[in-house]
Amino acid sequence: SDTQINVLTPPDPMSGAVQVQVTNGNSTSAVFNAQAQALSPSFFIFGGGPYVTAQHGANYALLGPAALYPGYTTPAKPGEAIILYANGFGPTSQAVVSGADSQGGTLAVNPVITIGGRDAPVQYAGLIGVGLFQFNVTVPSGSPDGDHALIATYNGATTQTGVLITVQH
Repeated sequence: SDTQINVLTPPDPMSGAVQVQVTNGNSTSAVFNAQAQALSPSFFIFGGGPYVTAQHGANYALLGPAALYPGYTTPAKPGEAIILYANGFGPTSQAVVSGADSQGGTLAVNPVITIGGRDAPVQYAGLIGVGLFQFNVTVPSGSPDGDHALIATYNGATTQTGVLITVQH
């Protein structure tokens, strides 16, 4: 967009201040420093948010409040298997090769994912594409109807705040 640039960094481990310069057409920014981090987990969200980019596990239909994309999104149900998408969770069981057009592998341990403060069991946690993590989770059975905070914690790092998932019986 005019105000945001998302960058997929090379797989080489780096941390601390790194120099960045942006070129767009004939314009080039001044060099500035940005903080590189080994992990920076975040969920993908629809549009400007706050709803997580997710699918129903049974049929891959889009998950979200019915009003988000009328006719296309429906809420999750308690006990349902769902698929969440994210990035920034770090190394996987297969080494990531810089410039490769496909990547894969699983995380060494599953992240802890909560929906509305309740543990959401994780059945799968892995890289399914360049920078794209997939998490297969189960919505906690006791989840009440409504919008709930979605949080993942992995190796001491936590996803961004304000991400929601909608549950409805």
